[in-house]
Amino acid sequence: MTQAPEINTYMDYRKYLADFYAYKRELTKKDLRPYSYQMFSAAANIKSPQYLRLIIDGKRNLSDDMVSKFARAISLNKEQSDEL
Repeated sequence: MTQAPEINTYMDYRKYLADFYAYKRELTKKDLRPYSYQMFSAAANIKSPQYLRLIIDGKRNLSDDMVSKFARAISLNKEQSDEL
């Protein structure tokens, strides 16, 4: 994946989050510290580094409280975050 996924092209937020994570991993794979669930959780200001994985895997649902945190971690604007 050479281009960042665009949220407005997705019907399933889990698929979008999975593609976003894969994109960031690919983008940073040669870095000293490639993108990780831990980096996402730090950017989202959440305690569990595995929370994103649980959402993607369908083991947890994305609550209304967490939408804004996820949007901030992904750098979505208000309009885009409404699509999550």
